[in-house]
Amino acid sequence: MMSYSNLVFEVGEWQLYELVLLGVGLGILLLSLLIGHWWPLGLWRWALVLIVSGGLVTLCAQSRLQVSQLSDLLVRGAKLEVVEGNFHYGDYQFSNVAKHGIDYREISLDERAIKLYHSGYLPSARCYRALYTQNQFHPDAHLRLSIYWSEYHYTYRSNRYTLKAPCIVKVEQLFDDEGLALAASR
Repeated sequence: MMSYSNLVFEVGEWQLYELVLLGVGLGILLLSLLIGHWWPLGLWRWALVLIVSGGLVTLCAQSRLQVSQLSDLLVRGAKLEVVEGNFHYGDYQFSNVAKHGIDYREISLDERAIKLYHSGYLPSARCYRALYTQNQFHPDAHLRLSIYWSEYHYTYRSNRYTLKAPCIVKVEQLFDDEGLALAASR
């Protein structure tokens, strides 16, 4: 029996806000060029156009640079852990009841439990965060997660702790030849 995967998320994908930044930045520049063809804009207006459009394109470029660093981890496979199994969406633990005061969502793949923390504890805003707030997968969906683990140091009630936070850089859902989600017992 052959199987194939459906890529749900990969860190290298273009995000909507990146496309908007790039489009608006280039749009402002092109619109200014068109307007400047018929009406002179003057030095100060051109400076403002260049600063605004350059700033927007620079924000997009910085985001893509961060993506390239995480994508490099994914390509090399260095320091990545691949976890595969049937997915179960766990409970949310509020900070007032969670150990050490950090809220998290627990998910599990077969017997492996993984705690997902809110984005303030992730090494990058590019990590997959949708599982923290919502579940888009069917119960017992067979997933393969590529996880980069980072350490975050914090202080809670005068004690210093090290939190090992997962940054999910790739999510795949596995299917069989007929397009049915695979079960863990294959």
